[in-house]
Formats: sequence, C-alpha cells, structure tokens
Amino acid sequence: MVQFIKMHVVICLIVLLASCCCSITASTVEEQLLQLQDGFDKMREILEEKNSRMEAQLAAQLVRLERVENQNKILMEEIARLNEMRKTRVLNRAKGISNEPSTNAINQMPTSCEDLSEIGHTLNGLYSVMGIKSVESVYCDFSNATSDTGYQTWIGHVDVKSSPAYFFVRRNQTFNETKTPIPFDIVQLNEGAAYDQNSGVFTAPVTGKYYFTVSGMAAFPGTYITTRLFFQIGLYKNNEAMAFAMADNVSDYYENESFSFQSTLELIKGDQISVQIYSMSQAASLMTGTYTQFNGFLLEEDITQYLYML
Repeated sequence: MVQFIKMHVVICLIVLLASCCCSITASTVEEQLLQLQDGFDKMREILEEKNSRMEAQLAAQLVRLERVENQNKILMEEIARLNEMRKTRVLNRAKGISNEPSTNAINQMPTSCEDLSEIGHTLNGLYSVMGIKSVESVYCDFSNATSDTGYQTWIGHVDVKSSPAYFFVRRNQTFNETKTPIPFDIVQLNEGAAYDQNSGVFTAPVTGKYYFTVSGMAAFPGTYITTRLFFQIGLYKNNEAMAFAMADNVSDYYENESFSFQSTLELIKGDQISVQIYSMSQAASLMTGTYTQFNGFLLEEDITQYLYML
C-alpha cells in the first residue's frame, strides 16, 4: 500500500513538471514570434523609406531629362534655322542676289539691332550700339520680326571713357589774390594729368560732362569795432563764373567761416576750369592745409566726336 502511494506521488510530480516545461516553452516561442514581428515591421519601414527616396530621385531625374530634351530641341531648331539661312544665302548668291550689308551699316557704328542684323549678326544676346551721344546696351532677339516689340530691348548706357580724368588737390599756403586761379599745390590725385598744379587750371581732356566740388574755410581778422566781413569765391570756366559761394562774419574777434559748392558742367575738349576769389574784405584770406580742397572727375564722355573718324 505504501509503495502504491509513493508511486502515485511520483507520477503526480512527473505530470506537474511536464506541464511547467510546456508552459515555459510556449512562452519562449511567443516572445520569439513577437521579436520576429517587430523586426519585420522595422525592415518594412526601412524598405518603404528607401522606396520613397528612390521614387523622388527618379522623379527629379525625369525632370532633368525633360529639361535637357527641351534644350536639345531648341538647339536643334536653331541649328536647322541657321542651316536654312545658309542655304538661302547660297541660292541667292547663285541667282546673283547680293546679301552684303548696306553701305550705312558698314560706314558707321550700328545704332540698332536691325543694323546688327544687316552686318550679319544672328545670335540673340546683348550688344553695344551707338545712341545719340553715348554707347548704349541693347538686347537683340533676332528670332522675332523687326516690327515685333521684343526684337530690340533697351538695357542702358555703357560707360565708355577714352581717357581717365579725376583729381583731388589741396592748398598748402594762404592765398588772398582776387580774380586769379588759385594754385592748389598739394596734389593727392591727378589721374590723366589734366590738372596743372602750377597754374591752378584743370583742362578738359575730352568733351563730356564733368563734376566739380570746392570746399574750404575763410579767415577773418579781428577788428576794433563790430563790422561785417565777407569772402566770395567761385568756379570759373574759361574765366567765366559758373558758380559762387560766400562766407561772412559780423564780429570784432578773429573768426573762421566755411564754404562749399558743387557744379556739373558740360565741357568741350580744351575748356579750362579754375577756382578764383571773386572779392573779399580787406585782410580776409583763404585758409590752407586740409581746410581747402578742389576735386573733379569726368562723368560721361561725348563720343559723337569719334563717329566722324569712321
């Protein structure tokens, strides 16, 4: 009887252990399946992201290919047009029809895209043509008819200068002579050597528009009684006054008063510009050093003078 009971207990223990092992095994398999599912989901996300990137790259490549194809199409059309023009010229020459440029287009600077076309230009782009008094920049679209608004587009003026002309000078010593060119003896800048520091005269090297500025300080001596003292200075073109500035003082003490003026002048080659004291009170004078300066430069050259040389 005792042995039977022991055997029964042993059998129960074996059954209990078997059930525990099955439970543990089932739990482990479930965890592994979940890990595999997570790994699969992550891999799918990675593949979907890569696929999206590849699709975007492919779309960009298609856009670039379409752009290149359009450019090649335009280029081939331009080549075909140029070949057709060449064939027409060959046929015209064979028929005795002259395609040479007109006399006007040869004997003068071109003034328009139409002149450029007569000379033989066919490529669209920016060109320089002759305006009324200066060189101008235009865009020519030779694919349009001459009557089309887009055939010629005005861009602006071209800054053409055959000779540089700009200077900056100062006066080192006091000066009190009237109606005499003031010689500014300290030359800071004199590009083109148009200013003569000995005579105080600037000579225009070319015809065009020039800009000048004059600034300085007048010195007034002290007086025993209160009185008005003045100092008047001007810019002269060929000894003719173009602009004036005045400094004055009402006091019985020594005083300094500043002045300045600017002027834009149209000069002909050889015109002379100078700064002169027009009039002043007795004992007044022009201060020196960094207080008094004269400068100018060429703004725009009139190149119509060169057209008669062509």
